[in-house]
Amino acid sequence: MALPVWLNRANQWINQRSLKALDRAYQQAGIIKNLEDKHFNGQKIAPDSDRGQSVFDYFKSSLDRELTQIRLNLAQFRLGNFFSPSPDSALLTSEEQDILTKLDFIESVIGKYRQNIDDLITSSSQKNLIDSNSPLTNQETNQARLSKSLSAAAKAGESSQFFNLTRDLTEEYEQKVIQELRHLRQERKIAIRFLILLIVIPLSIQVITKNLIYSPLINHFMIDNKTFNQIKINEEIVEEQLQEFTRFKELLEVREILDIGQPLTNLEKREKLKEKAQELAQEAAHKSKNGLGNLIADLTSLGAFAVLVAVFRKEFKIVRQYLNRIFLGLNDVTKVFIFILLTDIFVGFHSAEGWEVVLGNLFEHFGLPENRQFIYLFIATFPVILDSFFKLLIFNYFTRKSPTAVAILEKMQQ
Repeated sequence: MALPVWLNRANQWINQRSLKALDRAYQQAGIIKNLEDKHFNGQKIAPDSDRGQSVFDYFKSSLDRELTQIRLNLAQFRLGNFFSPSPDSALLTSEEQDILTKLDFIESVIGKYRQNIDDLITSSSQKNLIDSNSPLTNQETNQARLSKSLSAAAKAGESSQFFNLTRDLTEEYEQKVIQELRHLRQERKIAIRFLILLIVIPLSIQVITKNLIYSPLINHFMIDNKTFNQIKINEEIVEEQLQEFTRFKELLEVREILDIGQPLTNLEKREKLKEKAQELAQEAAHKSKNGLGNLIADLTSLGAFAVLVAVFRKEFKIVRQYLNRIFLGLNDVTKVFIFILLTDIFVGFHSAEGWEVVLGNLFEHFGLPENRQFIYLFIATFPVILDSFFKLLIFNYFTRKSPTAVAILEKMQQ
């Protein structure tokens, strides 16, 4: 069955875009390969005792930049390949053979560095598993974590202290400690950089798409080409604009009574009121449709966040493990303070007023009329659910990983 002309053109455009993305990824993989051949004797870019850490950090920044661009271009290529129709022939064409050759070359280059992230995730997962199976106090947990990360000693008794001391003086142990410290530093850099990207990119996309794409389109198709009677405006916005018009009219009358400025004739006064009414009507129309632009921009931002998490799954897992390790590294008093602060903010005595303000701003953000019944129902149910969740978190999480924090929390609540 023949496809429509416009669909064929769309498929050709998608195919061209995906092939260009693959070409860019291929060129960036070639840049990494040139760095390996020129400076690292064809091996992967890694710390070299002859060159020093500063030289490695210099090449590491270029490596991270190229790897990030390769992943983005490969994601674009996979997306275009998903939407483009599959070939009817089972035989490989010259174009498909060229694609496979480029993909093999790219995989041969980036596969070595993907293993580094896998090692980080595996190592961090093993540490989290060991920590979750040992219900120690916070001080004991920190000591155990430090011992495992730096010396890999599971049990230390009086009979093995001499052997541990002998092992600690060996050169192999020193290299293992240095490698572990580099491992932790690399994990921290990946987590912080990706966490910043998760915050900055969705926010930037939300602002840019709303102001440059969605708002102009909405204004053109739903406001500029329609009369005021055809535009559906929220009643609350109408009330606000009527109050503003009444205030402007009363201000003109006061200025006329006090002889402030040049006196106006009835015709001039009517013209000013007409201009103000048209201005307020246009402003009301834009406010009524602003919520639609916010909704679409927020969904686009959420989609960008989901794409980042899907494309960089390994980095996202490292971020979760890094944040979990930071929280477990806090002392018990700090954990209890954070927990009490969150519970008092969201389910405390004064949280109802805060939830009312938040929900009112959300209704305004999406251009919806404020529904008081929904707000009261939400305040009556959601904090109760949240309080149950916090109690379950204490029972299921704190009792296993930080029993001292649970004891401190019970004392403070009493």
